Amino acid sequence: MRSPRFDAAAFAALDAGDEARYDELFKPTVPLSRHIFRAPTRFYKTGVVFLAWLNGLQDHFIMVGGQESARSLVHLAELFRLADQAGLLANPELATRRMKTLLAVRGIEP
Repeated sequence: MRSPRFDAAAFAALDAGDEARYDELFKPTVPLSRHIFRAPTRFYKTGVVFLAWLNGLQDHFIMVGGQESARSLVHLAELFRLADQAGLLANPELATRRMKTLLAVRGIEP
C-alpha cells in the first residue's frame, strides 16, 4: 500500500507548484477511482469496503443491507487488479488470499 511518505511527496510537489510531479505520482490511481465510482455511482461504498477488507482493515466483507452484492464479481475482480496496479494493496498475499476466498464462495476456483 502506498506509504504516507508517498502521499506526502505527492502533496509536497503540489504545494511546490509541481503539478507534473503530482500527476505522475497519482496517475496510477486514476483508473481505480474511475472504476470505483462507475455508474451507478451510489454503489461506490462497496468498492471502498472491499478495498478495506482486502487490506486487512476489517475481517469481513459484509455491508448493511447486503450492499456488498451491489457490485458484480467481475467489477470486484477488476477493482482488485486495478488496486494492485496502483500499489494500493498493503499486504498482497493477504489480499490475494481474500480474493481467492471470495471467488471460491461464489463458485469460481481460481
